[in-house]
Amino acid sequence: MSRNVENFTAMLRHLGRKEFEACKRYLSPNLYADWPYEPAPGAPRELTGRDALIGFIENGTADFEPFNYSIDRIYELADPDTLIVEYHSSTRYRPADRPYSNRYLGIFHFQDGLISYWREYVNPELIRQAMLEDEQRRKS
Repeated sequence: MSRNVENFTAMLRHLGRKEFEACKRYLSPNLYADWPYEPAPGAPRELTGRDALIGFIENGTADFEPFNYSIDRIYELADPDTLIVEYHSSTRYRPADRPYSNRYLGIFHFQDGLISYWREYVNPELIRQAMLEDEQRRKS
């Protein structure tokens, strides 16, 4: 297993447990992240900086129990500093007390063993359903 695979796996484990400070050890300070599809209503489509990304994730997952991430497949490429990873999550959305899960496809570039680029494809409709249905319930 390559160092980048080990680092990604460790980062995702910490991220799922909401161990955000530990997660930062695997991210470049000037990391660039983007989502081709808006991940949640009003969410940015791109962020620059490790702290900006962690702040966004920490805020966005506050109403969820820790995420149980599972890696489905890792594609190591001819470029040793790039990985494509398929993974999924399962957790509970606390305000509605119901299960939540999603699937992800990520493209990750590494520099000196740290993730420097993070592009994530996620099903935003599942996120919207969890949050909007709960918001509608609160209003009624």
